[in-house]
Amino acid sequence: MRMTVGKLAGLVVVWATAVGWVLGSAETGMVAGAGLQRGAGPGGGQAAGRGRGQATPGPGVIVGRVVDADTGAAVAEAEVTLAARADVATAPSANLLTGADGRFVAREVPVGNIQVTVTAPGYLRGSHGQSRPAGPSRPIQVTDKNSVIEATIRLWKSAVVSGMVTDEANEPAIDITVRALRQSFANGRPLYAAVGRGRTDDRGIYRIAGLAPGDYIVAVPQRLATVPTATMNSMIEGVMDAQGLPPGAMDLAASGMLASGGTGVQVGEHMVNSVSGASPVLGGDGRMAAYLTQYFPAAGTPEMATVLMLGSGETRAGIDIRMPLASSVTIRGAVIGPEGPMANVPVRLVAAATTDDQGTLSEVAGATTAADGSFAMYGVPVGAYVAKVLRIPRQPLPAALASNPQLQALLGGRGGGPASASDSLTLFAEVPVSAERDVADVVITLSAGATVAGRLEFVGGAAPVTLTGMNVTMTSVDGGTARVGNPFSAARVDADGQFKTAGYPPGRYVMAAAGRAPGWFLKSMMVNGVNALERPFQLEAQDIGNVVVTFGDRQTTVSGTVVSSIGAPTEGSVVVFPAAYKEWITQGMVPRLMRNISTQPDGNFSIAGLLARDYLIVALADEDVPDVQNPSVFDALARAATAVTLTDGDTRNVSLKLKAVVR
Repeated sequence: MRMTVGKLAGLVVVWATAVGWVLGSAETGMVAGAGLQRGAGPGGGQAAGRGRGQATPGPGVIVGRVVDADTGAAVAEAEVTLAARADVATAPSANLLTGADGRFVAREVPVGNIQVTVTAPGYLRGSHGQSRPAGPSRPIQVTDKNSVIEATIRLWKSAVVSGMVTDEANEPAIDITVRALRQSFANGRPLYAAVGRGRTDDRGIYRIAGLAPGDYIVAVPQRLATVPTATMNSMIEGVMDAQGLPPGAMDLAASGMLASGGTGVQVGEHMVNSVSGASPVLGGDGRMAAYLTQYFPAAGTPEMATVLMLGSGETRAGIDIRMPLASSVTIRGAVIGPEGPMANVPVRLVAAATTDDQGTLSEVAGATTAADGSFAMYGVPVGAYVAKVLRIPRQPLPAALASNPQLQALLGGRGGGPASASDSLTLFAEVPVSAERDVADVVITLSAGATVAGRLEFVGGAAPVTLTGMNVTMTSVDGGTARVGNPFSAARVDADGQFKTAGYPPGRYVMAAAGRAPGWFLKSMMVNGVNALERPFQLEAQDIGNVVVTFGDRQTTVSGTVVSSIGAPTEGSVVVFPAAYKEWITQGMVPRLMRNISTQPDGNFSIAGLLARDYLIVALADEDVPDVQNPSVFDALARAATAVTLTDGDTRNVSLKLKAVVR
């Protein structure tokens, strides 16, 4: 019995989705309403439809209108969804269609904060309160004193990019994925995020729709994945014979190695498949064709690409890309773990010159190890690379699901927890590979990540009775391997206030803690003399113990009101960050030291739990808020900001005038 790589990938994804649904359904608090109701006549009046999870009818009536953000024209046939925010105990849910005048009416809306979202063909998804595409939304507050609430929701038209992709012979490249990328930032580090994609048709033409106004680069990523044929067959036969997936199969599926962008090619004992880009092609000399990732118009790196500045509703045609061919090599090797050769382990190959690990977009090729730990990569362009492996611990299913025979068969033993000692370890390695010609001796020896352990302390009063709902997390500020997929689960705190994380690769990290501790705030997390709430600490190969996580009962609070240029209260966004921001952003931006919140409709805001230090605080119109993960914005923000000094237990009230920040 045989099946294509793409179909196999589809099955595994479906199964993984089903498992995720089973795991998540017990915690889901809301689903959308059951049907659409059209606005009736002028005014679009229609009562809200009831859906699953509908609360007891309430006193609120929301009279809304959906309009084009640029022209103010009504948007007809827009789908309006009402859903409850977290502070509404029982979720209302309703779906409506706007009338010809863009209006809708929702009746019997329960008390609480109600989120209103809208979708319409040719427009970006919008929400009530947005003043810019993908900007912050604001719930509609329904109280027992409200009878009718008027609301206007603005929608921005989506932009479109289109063009042609051709191969090395200038012939149309068919069924090729083209991606639109936007630069964003995470913990102060730049990365290019894929925000839209399209596939070429039989003419080589692609179209990418649904893009928000902004700056983009367009790319045709190329990545081949080599999977042992025996591995694929065992997965197929295990599933079709109801014997379950082999160990490591879910890791393989999650890696993206099975995603099919075209027809696979059999090469010896391996199947070579296009994860993205052109389908693999064998030349007359038996060597695999190697296409290079290309950025519009003819660039090999994102930094050299032409930036497309797209306005609302703009269509940019003629963004043509030609795929270049390069000389290719074959890379072979093996992955060795603590217990010997490791099967079904994904190996990633990225360019050595890559300055930031951007997940699959930075990969040149990938492979999966066979039963004996060996791997092969075909069609690799000549160049200098780093082979990367990151294998995270197996996580057991919750007790309620662990005994489910169907899930156990599906997961092939993974759901039951570790099958061997190494399954409980984080294993990683990065090995340089010089691929000027075929390479046959790459040995990747995995090391175990280091753990971080410690205890919770409470200063100022008695500790909470229950600590088991709390957890501790770690975040890399360096990028690289540790950031791939953000795979590490939070470390649970036990009844005695003790915790121990999973293993992490060496690097710089910050820490955080979350959970139920009413009346307490997180004061410090001391790791080898460094407060990991304030600055990154260095994790080496050795485990770290005796971390002290301190909670205090004297929480800082900064509150106030945002006012307009004439002194009237107005809504907006408030950004607060350390006064010593230049030192902060160069060592890795720590999330705990910065807040970016939206005010209430009346301009009031409150920020609690900031660490004691000197801060700068500034109020901006929602449409003017920059990417606050971008280190380059802070000089401009600092020039417009107000200084605030906080000590333990401080309660400060400030009045902030909206500022226009010039960069």
